[in-house]
Amino acid sequence: MPARVLFVDDNPLHLRAMERTFRGLYEVTVASSGHEALDLVLDSPPFAVVVCDMRMPGMDGVELLQEIQTLSPDSIRIMLTGQEDQLTAVEALNGGNVFRFLTKPCDTMAVAAVLEAGVRQHDLLCSSRVLLEETLAGSVQVLVDLLSVFDPKAFGLAQETRAYALRIAGKLGIPSPWDLGLAALLAPVGRMALPLPIQSKLNWSEPLTPSEQAIHGRVPESAARIVGNIPRLQPVARIIRYAAKNFDGAGYPEDGVRGEEIPLESRILRVLTDFLEGLRLRGSKRVVLEKLKLERGLYDPRVLGALEELLEAPAAAEGLQRGRRAVTVRALEPGMCLLEDLCTPEGALVLAAGTRLAQIHLERLRSVASLGRRVEPVMVEG
Repeated sequence: MPARVLFVDDNPLHLRAMERTFRGLYEVTVASSGHEALDLVLDSPPFAVVVCDMRMPGMDGVELLQEIQTLSPDSIRIMLTGQEDQLTAVEALNGGNVFRFLTKPCDTMAVAAVLEAGVRQHDLLCSSRVLLEETLAGSVQVLVDLLSVFDPKAFGLAQETRAYALRIAGKLGIPSPWDLGLAALLAPVGRMALPLPIQSKLNWSEPLTPSEQAIHGRVPESAARIVGNIPRLQPVARIIRYAAKNFDGAGYPEDGVRGEEIPLESRILRVLTDFLEGLRLRGSKRVVLEKLKLERGLYDPRVLGALEELLEAPAAAEGLQRGRRAVTVRALEPGMCLLEDLCTPEGALVLAAGTRLAQIHLERLRSVASLGRRVEPVMVEG
């Protein structure tokens, strides 16, 4: 598929010449003003290259390319200038607003060479971004898979927290809840750094001593440091760091951040952490919610209100019942979703409900089965 190229110039003769010359090589679009070009950038698929004249009425080339840099950062920006505009063009080039500039009048061969270089640069940027996104997604998935094997109880709770959090995000109008969902899944990774005696007590729901509680209270900070080392996950790390912070500012981290200064996503996780823990102990959503509402200063009232609305929704709003089928361990495949906890005959949790099976899970289940600890049948979605 040919690359998309946008020419912007207030001279219709120049636009027709560019369109006629390059339409066989590229998918050419033209605009006679900066405002028309911005409309095209907003309403069309991304352009690989944008070539614009420096001097245009209303919006000049520098202003236009600055706007395009914000709206379509992967588009390669090229400027056509006259001799008298070279200083401005060089400043734009050094400022990162343009990739190259051409001095008018310029012949077709010069334009063709710069266009070719621009398209190559665009392809390189897009390939690098895809590689980074795939690397990021792979790194996150490895962390999630390791957590599900290392601490299946915490992972199961994280899966449930994420489901609630995403629905509360919709009620509170969070436009892009991806960071929140990821924070819910990765928040427990800090438990990996806990001393083994504390991990054992948590797994068996045994009470912690005051000193152990202090160590456990810093799990969000540990998780934030771990997650923060992954490129592009700094916003997720910040959500996790404040996930145990009370609305009145008490708790970890011990800083002056309080109230609305705490990320909204962190305030959601703060509510859900105690709600789901209370639900595990008491079993009644309404009783647990009313108990949380009585606690002054711990929770954001707006988040509590959104949770209450969610709990009052008709059962049909909870979603369609998923299909269930029982399979053997040998029949399991990557991508299948567990619908029930998998436990050994002794009651030890192997994998939690909600786990989307990856290769590491299949290896673990086969190892458990080879030791004679049957976990079949396995209930999966589908």
